[in-house]
Amino acid sequence: MKAICQLCDSDRSRLAFVKNGYAHFACCDCGSLYVYPRPSSAELLEFYRLEQGNHLSQSCWQESHKHSWDLWKHTLQVARNKAGSGRLLDIGCGSGEFLRFAQKMGWRDVEGIEVIPEIADIAGQLTGAKIYTSDFLETPLAENSYAVITLWDVIEHLSNVPMVLERIFSLLKPGGIVIIGTVNQQGISMRFFKEKSLTVMPPEHLTFFTSKGMRQALKNQHFTGIMCWSCMIYLREWTRFLSRTTSNNTGDIKDYANVRSTLTDSSLFLQLIRVTNVGLKITNLGDELVATAQKGKL
Repeated sequence: MKAICQLCDSDRSRLAFVKNGYAHFACCDCGSLYVYPRPSSAELLEFYRLEQGNHLSQSCWQESHKHSWDLWKHTLQVARNKAGSGRLLDIGCGSGEFLRFAQKMGWRDVEGIEVIPEIADIAGQLTGAKIYTSDFLETPLAENSYAVITLWDVIEHLSNVPMVLERIFSLLKPGGIVIIGTVNQQGISMRFFKEKSLTVMPPEHLTFFTSKGMRQALKNQHFTGIMCWSCMIYLREWTRFLSRTTSNNTGDIKDYANVRSTLTDSSLFLQLIRVTNVGLKITNLGDELVATAQKGKL
């Protein structure tokens, strides 16, 4: 079966590389990179629950996210201006840091989805919110009921992007906003490290988006008012040279967490990030691709 891009539906692709036994194809039309064939949702759910103590994304569940606060604040302000501060759902909420941030920004009705029960428990304790532990596509949720749905560094993990975006559209109330943050295929780290990038770690990350691919995927599901930009430099990619973060054992994860916490506790470092983000947005070299899109009002 021929590899087809989930984002723009193109069947024109080339084999870019193979890593961990997974073939990665580059779309010749939107430039996105994707694993093909993709593991099923059931296979991925089993992977995350069985490998919860070992895979690299564990480093994203806890510890400091101070370098993301400006981005979180900006996107929530966009959401409030367009959709109000109604019901909010964070898909892949991890330990609940973003949900807690949204609460501090004035959101009272928040929920999360986190498939790993131990991490979901932490999120629930931190926020007092309802945290679902089932697959998003199978979680019983009311349609046309959410003002905001967010996916921070989650959509690249999912095997069926069109189906996920289709369901998000159905869950949003008219005028509701989706906010997506994910790996930028055209970001500086992916450009420099390519397949050696630490973010290329199948079967965890299955799709690496470009702005063009993101826009088309959202447009295919009838979203409007689509905005895309890039920001941030992934600290993990570059702090690998300062700490032992090149493998996926617990010690390395703690090394990285310590480095990140030290850096993001520095007001000077956070100011440097703010200045750097201005240039990254202009050049589209940021490692994080951010998108907001709206469900049209009736």
